Amino acid sequence: QEQYMEVVNPFILKNKERMIVFLDQLSMVTDPTAPPGWNSEQNSNQNSQDTGRELATLHHICVSYLPELQELSNILSIKKLVTVTDMLTKHKLKYREMIS
Repeated sequence: QEQYMEVVNPFILKNKERMIVFLDQLSMVTDPTAPPGWNSEQNSNQNSQDTGRELATLHHICVSYLPELQELSNILSIKKLVTVTDMLTKHKLKYREMIS
C-alpha cells in the first residue's frame, strides 16, 4: 500500500463492511435521465478499469455540491453520502498537511 494512504487505514479497517455496502448501494443507483441508447453495462465495463479515479471523481462531485447535499440530507436518505464525503475531505486535508 502507498505511504500516503496510511492515514486512512484506521478509517477503512473500522468501516470496511459499511463502506462495501454503501458503495454497492451507490453503484446500483440508476440515472433517470440517461440519454437514449446509453448502455450502462458497457459503460461500467469501460470505467471499471480505474476504480480509484472514479471514486476520486465521485468525491470531487460530492464536495462541489456538499451544501446542497447537506440540505437534502434533512429530507432525503443521503446522510451516509454527506458523512462519507465529510470524512474523506478531512482525511484529504490531513494527508496534505502531512506531505507539506
